[in-house]
Amino acid sequence: MKKILVLAVSVLVMSCAVAYTNTMAPVIRDMDQGLNSEAISRLKEVFPDSTGRDRLLYLMELGNLARYAGQQRLAQAVLLQGDRLSDNLRGTDLGQQAQSMVTSDLALEFRGADYEKVFINYCLASSYAASGNIEDAVVEARRVNEKLKEINARYQSNPNRYTDDAFVRYFMGVLYEMDGDYDDALISYRLALTTYDSTYSEEYGLSAPYQLKSDAMRLANFTGFESLLSTFENQWPELSWQGSGPTADMGEIVAVIELGNISSRIASSFSVYVDDRVYSLSLPIIPGFPRRRVAGSLSAGGRSTELFLVEDLNGIARKNLEDEAGRNVVRSAARIAVKAGLANLGENITEQLTDNENVSSGVGLVLSIIGAATEQADLRAWLTLPAQIQMARLQVSPGTWPVSVTVNGRTFTHEPVGVQAGEITLLFMREEL
Repeated sequence: MKKILVLAVSVLVMSCAVAYTNTMAPVIRDMDQGLNSEAISRLKEVFPDSTGRDRLLYLMELGNLARYAGQQRLAQAVLLQGDRLSDNLRGTDLGQQAQSMVTSDLALEFRGADYEKVFINYCLASSYAASGNIEDAVVEARRVNEKLKEINARYQSNPNRYTDDAFVRYFMGVLYEMDGDYDDALISYRLALTTYDSTYSEEYGLSAPYQLKSDAMRLANFTGFESLLSTFENQWPELSWQGSGPTADMGEIVAVIELGNISSRIASSFSVYVDDRVYSLSLPIIPGFPRRRVAGSLSAGGRSTELFLVEDLNGIARKNLEDEAGRNVVRSAARIAVKAGLANLGENITEQLTDNENVSSGVGLVLSIIGAATEQADLRAWLTLPAQIQMARLQVSPGTWPVSVTVNGRTFTHEPVGVQAGEITLLFMREEL
């Protein structure tokens, strides 16, 4: 009988732990089929807690779906709410902490991983840019600077590996360049290079794209930093930057292509029966797997260029969760101790009231089973983010051009875009992997 109870608890823990992933499954299916407006409606129907402790997560998912659906005003309003809420979620809520010690981390308010907080501002910036509002897009780019400083200051001597975002830095540089702020564009490109060549290369196996190096050389020349240009040319003698980017008689299309779905978390759980007690541990993990290879190109105006990888969000999410693992284990161990103490307390009280050891030991076992059943891995994460992001930069003559993107042999079309000499035309696409 006891073995059956323990098995039932294990099944209950696993089924509860995947609740958020299962809830979001129909939303993700709609999104993958390009039914983004339907996905928004579905999210509003199925989301478990849109006003309480999961409010931030709801705003993240809704804002991103609205961005994909082309509902930019809704996306901006919702993501701005999310950004403000994220800023306000600081400090410790003792009531939630106490509740989490007798249930699970799901009792805590969702605050988002570091990369998710940064991507609120990326999504806002991309939404503004898609609306033609480069000024507000640049404001969001500057907000990323502030947010990254706050993140790094918080960890101090024990930082997570995600201390900067190379892609977001690169994207910021594009926005600055579009806004005519070439000095800040060059600074952003250089910060992106530094991050690719350090954290991204070491932790995610992603080095700086050749295109970024070419862009840094081009802007070093344009802004008159001859010594910096000379350094770059000595460092990358095989690269040619001449004739790239927007010029007096040519424009440039910069495409940001978001591909696939970020991996969801799963629960790694086990339960044991020791001395008439059931103990359960359940932690979130993202299984390791090779990054999906992408071969693709962008075509417009009779020209084409290859896509290049700029962000591996699966890798970032996995490493970020690994950085949190130690803290998760400590909380889980403490919670097991608290639940064991409650079971013992219940057994002692029952024995005093009934003077029956069999009844009191049964109460202790039941209480430990309840404690094990409430132990659930926190699988909450921003699931409408892409698995990876590719970019392309294509110099074309002025005009209005149909745009097509080929990804692993499949071709997708974008509505025609207008290109002007000396200017960057920025476009965004989302496709399946």
